[in-house]
Amino acid sequence: MADITNAASSVRPLPGYFARRFDAGGSIYAGQPVYIAADGDIEAADAGGTLTGQAIGMAVADNDGGTLFVAGDRVDVVMFGAVTGFASLTPGLKLFVSATAGGLTQDVPAVGSLVCDFGIALDASTIMVNPVRTANEDPYTVKVS
Repeated sequence: MADITNAASSVRPLPGYFARRFDAGGSIYAGQPVYIAADGDIEAADAGGTLTGQAIGMAVADNDGGTLFVAGDRVDVVMFGAVTGFASLTPGLKLFVSATAGGLTQDVPAVGSLVCDFGIALDASTIMVNPVRTANEDPYTVKVS
């Protein structure tokens, strides 16, 4: 299975979500998972490292419909709740941060990978964003064995 696709202009939270606004530390598109970099800014998450793989939520379009954010822009990040605008999700399957910066996948992580359990597909176009803590593990990552 490849990375999940979305139309950034269609990515939007559904009622009942929790979000916070952060400063972008680089280029981020709506629909991408983000992590908090060492300087406190957010950047597109990827499964390539302990820090970059710890996604805290998903960037969503701003009030003006903007979908691309560059360093210094303010970005709304859904930290919990339903976000729609995706395509071809398999309902009921978990989503993980992929090795591609800003990517999500429904592929089961490879043995030995450090991954972020990011949420679950509610239907073919909606993700329940919920990067949760697994008991006795790092807050956002699970070591697959």
